[in-house]
Amino acid sequence: NWHEESNSPIAPPPPGIGEMALFANLTPFFAGSIINLPVDDQKTMTGTAFSVAKSGEWIVATSSIRGCTHPFLNIGGNLAVPFKTRAIKGIDNYVIAATEGAGRPLPLVDPATVKPGMRGFMPGFPDGEVGEATGRLIGQTVIEHTKRFQHNETVLAWAKAGRTEGLHGDLDKLTGGPVIDDSSRVVGITLNEKPRRGRIYSSMPQTVVTLANATDRKPDFESEATITKRNYGIVSDTLRREYRVAQVGCIAS
Repeated sequence: NWHEESNSPIAPPPPGIGEMALFANLTPFFAGSIINLPVDDQKTMTGTAFSVAKSGEWIVATSSIRGCTHPFLNIGGNLAVPFKTRAIKGIDNYVIAATEGAGRPLPLVDPATVKPGMRGFMPGFPDGEVGEATGRLIGQTVIEHTKRFQHNETVLAWAKAGRTEGLHGDLDKLTGGPVIDDSSRVVGITLNEKPRRGRIYSSMPQTVVTLANATDRKPDFESEATITKRNYGIVSDTLRREYRVAQVGCIAS
């Protein structure tokens, strides 16, 4: 029985401008790299990213930054950290973004342990706001990309099983965020949602491993949260607050 609705509570609001001014010194980012964002019509929020190295390396979906000359990670309170990107050979739809500092990277799943029926959690910024979703793994499928510069991609298909209460709109700006298992290990990179089919798609686990292996990743043995369908909203809030998961945006040039 794949039909399920395990929604998470409404996410708390991000810190305001005054509160964020105090936090700026407490983020993992080098203070000199933090900028003030321009007014609303000069910026758009486009997706989600997650840390793969504490030195300041993130996985970002190419679709979140296509055509953008000034991409940034939104850290709240109208503050942001610009980033540069580099492509990884053999990987089409994701790049590594570099900042000066990052939250603690999430651990990676052993691809051999990924099985149909397992639960996945997708924290990030759906519809440009804080939120998350959850799904049950159906299995592999192939997405046929129609754009000239994108190859077809073998992906994981998840049956949507819940999302943040009160979240309006689609989940497409979860793109680039992690899909994590019940031990907070990254299973894949969130791609997109097919709402009418009740499906969420993610990259294969091997794609995450290839990207992470191209970074300055250090072993991390700190314990991670155990995630359930009852607490995934709280765990997601913590990942965002600790800058392990961040919002991607673009400043209009």
